[in-house]
Amino acid sequence: MLRLRFKAAFLLSVMVPTAAVAGPSPWWEHYDRSDRYRCGEEEKVLIERNDSQASLYMRGYRMNLFRDQQSPLLKRYSNSQFSLTIRGDEVEIEDFMTVRRCQRFEQA
Repeated sequence: MLRLRFKAAFLLSVMVPTAAVAGPSPWWEHYDRSDRYRCGEEEKVLIERNDSQASLYMRGYRMNLFRDQQSPLLKRYSNSQFSLTIRGDEVEIEDFMTVRRCQRFEQA
């Protein structure tokens, strides 16, 4: 019985990536703002941000993005894979292949 539990726990830890259980950032990262956005009917994203960086939680994964210093008038954050532009209650998330437009529905 113990062997079966160990085997199940091992398989679960291997099959489920750690990033799939990503949640809000720990308190020491100190984000000034936390907003939830809806992209279409089903997809929801959480964006936590301050003046220099942002964390994007999407589909169970977390990505860190840094403020684009080239465009001080826009709230634009980016990393090597994504670009995030915030315009009021709307956010635009771009990757290599797609552009998503999301609408804010909750602010913390």
